[in-house]
Amino acid sequence: MRAFQLIENQPVLTADYPDPVRSVGQALVRPLFIMITPADLGATRNPDTQGVLGNQFVGIVEDSDRKDLIGQRVVADVNITDPASTFAQRGLGHHDPERKILGLRSFNGCLCERFMIPDRNLVIVPDEIESERAVFAAQLAAAIHVSRVQRVEGKTFVTVLGGDLMALLCAQIMGTLNTSVRMITGRSDRLELCAKWGVKHRNLGEVGRRADQDIVINTMSEPDSIATSLRMVRPRGALILQSHPTIGIEEQSIAHNDLSLIIERELRIYGSRCGQISDGLDALQSGRVDLSGLVTKRVHFNDVMTGMRASIEPQHIGVLVQMD
Repeated sequence: MRAFQLIENQPVLTADYPDPVRSVGQALVRPLFIMITPADLGATRNPDTQGVLGNQFVGIVEDSDRKDLIGQRVVADVNITDPASTFAQRGLGHHDPERKILGLRSFNGCLCERFMIPDRNLVIVPDEIESERAVFAAQLAAAIHVSRVQRVEGKTFVTVLGGDLMALLCAQIMGTLNTSVRMITGRSDRLELCAKWGVKHRNLGEVGRRADQDIVINTMSEPDSIATSLRMVRPRGALILQSHPTIGIEEQSIAHNDLSLIIERELRIYGSRCGQISDGLDALQSGRVDLSGLVTKRVHFNDVMTGMRASIEPQHIGVLVQMD
């Protein structure tokens, strides 16, 4: 079968990758749409990542021990944890250091014609959600999770800093909870989307660092973004970091003065990563999220390298791979 894999840290489209062999507890899935994510791009820079890439998809179950799944469209939790592990039993399966991650850590991903994933990780997509929208479920789940790390309702000043897909989804989700939420970015096209959605917005170059924000959500990976965020947060305010520092990681150090701000202002620093995939589907089903304009590039599987290159370009937001 065809598969997009890493060979000696180089992404390659292979025509004769071995077909997956289903085992007990696993489902055989045929992907319909796959979203190229920053995690996929980060995997190409990680020498420890091997195998088939791809971690966010909507697909059809072709075989499974669970008969209720066969023939259904599904999305999935990408964190593959042993349910008997101590972390899983404490409700912390997403943080289990021994967990595998679809397409990213010790488990082949979905950028191929067929792939395996545990039955327990799958969630059936309701009929009324189109496949091209369902592929956003994992990203939406992560955005919803950010809103639960710190309560945004009732806060006077909340800023989402960044211009990627996650920033845009966070701005929408949080804007439904608090009308004071604003998005700050240097990209005019992203500001136009916020205007269409009714989300407050400003250009990053026009914003001062006056230490007056209750919460700042930083979705950026640029080296100076943490320092920028820290200077915006008010005393005893909160900074939520949502993105891994994949750009200029060797330079991603916080200056002494910025570290001092954390202590002097008694700031709270939180991390946020994955959410519950069912929350993402619920948001799609409710209709409270507008996805128009978020898919800026579509490619077929044979042209997946074009999609990978496009996802690096700043003008693109969501890049989808459509399987044949």
